Amino acid sequence: MKKTLLFAFVTFFTIGTFAQSNLVNLPNESVTKGYSNMSITPNFVPSSGAFTPTTIWYDDCSDISTWTVTNSSTLGVQWAIEYDPNAIPSADVSPIASATASNGYMFINSDADGGTTDNDGTTISTEFTNATPIDLTNYPNVQLTFQHCFRWWHDTRIVRISKDNGATWVELDEISNDQTYSYPNQSSNNPHMSTYDISTIAGGHSEVLVQFYYNDNDWWAWFWAVDDIAISELPDNMITSTDEVIGGWWIGYQGPVGGLGQDYTFNPISQATANPYAFEAVLRNAGIGTQEATLHVDVTQDATATSVFSSTSNAITLGQGEQDTVAATSTFTPTTGGLYTVDMWAVADSAGLGNVITYTDTTSKMTMVTDYQYGKDNGTNDGGYWRLNRVAPIPGGFEVTSNYDIYADVTLYSVDAHISDWSIPGAEVYVTLYEEDLSGGDPIPLAVSDNYTIISADLGAWVNIPFVSPQSLTSATKQYRIAIGANIHPTDTVGIDVSSAANGNYSADGLFDKDDVYANGAPSWYTISDIPLLRMNFNPLTFSAISDKKQTIFNVYPNPTNGVFSIQLDVAKKYDVQVYNVLGQVVYTSHTTSLSNIIDLSNFDKGVYTIELKEDNTTYTEKVIVE
Repeated sequence: MKKTLLFAFVTFFTIGTFAQSNLVNLPNESVTKGYSNMSITPNFVPSSGAFTPTTIWYDDCSDISTWTVTNSSTLGVQWAIEYDPNAIPSADVSPIASATASNGYMFINSDADGGTTDNDGTTISTEFTNATPIDLTNYPNVQLTFQHCFRWWHDTRIVRISKDNGATWVELDEISNDQTYSYPNQSSNNPHMSTYDISTIAGGHSEVLVQFYYNDNDWWAWFWAVDDIAISELPDNMITSTDEVIGGWWIGYQGPVGGLGQDYTFNPISQATANPYAFEAVLRNAGIGTQEATLHVDVTQDATATSVFSSTSNAITLGQGEQDTVAATSTFTPTTGGLYTVDMWAVADSAGLGNVITYTDTTSKMTMVTDYQYGKDNGTNDGGYWRLNRVAPIPGGFEVTSNYDIYADVTLYSVDAHISDWSIPGAEVYVTLYEEDLSGGDPIPLAVSDNYTIISADLGAWVNIPFVSPQSLTSATKQYRIAIGANIHPTDTVGIDVSSAANGNYSADGLFDKDDVYANGAPSWYTISDIPLLRMNFNPLTFSAISDKKQTIFNVYPNPTNGVFSIQLDVAKKYDVQVYNVLGQVVYTSHTTSLSNIIDLSNFDKGVYTIELKEDNTTYTEKVIVE
């Protein structure tokens, strides 16, 4: 039930094109992922069009006497009112941002209570229920709303409604498994606003109870914070818009261009031209009457402060409580670089008759059209970091990766990465390029850089790491993956910063446990939901800046290899040759004076190996990938 440093999981398995059989959910660990003290700004701009329902019943979770708390836990842990907004144990959603957090909120914190092991027979299971039944006799059409935040591991969160003072219960939702938060170790946004139409369950009844159930399932678990619970009348007409995307995540990926339809915040104009921005959202009828709903999009070029694009979706008809995903009928192709703001909102009228017009709030997203940079992060470290190597309890190194769709052929010269400010100067990192195996296998390694040594100026800053040779990426291959990694080292630890998934961007990313730290039986790939500050860079100058300084006196061919490869020397001298695995262990030793040498590693495990040639006091290194 406990952990000290944290990590997250991505939601992209809702899309079948990327679901890989060998990419699985990451198990808990205690030292790889962490958070700094950061806050998250909601990614929307409220409009004046949103309708505010009439409140029938409301509780601000400031007085425990208005609730009945029950506890069937083995451990004596239960719901309680917490008055410190900063008590949330996951820094990416702390402090809780509910409207009345300052006067208290209901809180269950499995992360801080109980034992230190899983499946030891110590459970946390507890509910809180309003103490006085709610009379909805005169209100046939009602909705339940509340504000909350959480981080999901394997714990269960359920909302229940009783119309008969607890004699029977109807389960509204298992929060951990809703559309937005569908994979373990994801943090919610802050606050997460939940709305449920409970008309058919509780409308017109006089003894209504609301219950919030939490169970850690005797497993590594997190917390749940709930505040500002209300039941209100459903309006005759109301529309909501959620899950807005600019990359085509929901529908567009199925189109002729293919790919995942990810949201790119830094988008090279070559890719944006070949794959124009596509706009989608989930629209829901939150009113009583049938609504004809339409998504609206407006794009502004920030440099000129002028609208350069607008579009709408086709109108869809939604009955009470119905929702559907819609896409704008047109896509946007930028012609110049720079910053663009995308505003998205929905408009609905009553059954298309134009009698009553309602509007949603406006969601604003930003994207930078670039010459060379390709990225999905929001530009800042607002989600913490991933540690790339560790010594204990099980030593090993990791690669943190980010998936990219290629829509136009391009040459990749380098990778930009944001190094965590706690990293140790002198630590070494490298970057790797992979091709995605669309048949469902593990990503296929294509190229690896030389080691890059972290200096003090790199801490908390962007670094550029070039590949040994330029890499051709093709639209025919479509999906590639870049990674930053480090090898085990007793002291020189290093990390990569991330953007929180709560920024509203949709992304496919992962972690490679190359040394089997998680004891899966072999090196394994896992999914993550946050977005590494890791960008492709197509600028040839990032490569030419180092091309005049040859870093080694030999080349390796072929690379990647099946294990048998040739070392081609520039000059015939006497060299000591050693090959190291990712654990730093010597697996091959020889001496050479020849210009061409054959090395056979076919009997060793697949992975990245370091070749080291020594001449007197000078050492040269290259990496080779054994597939």
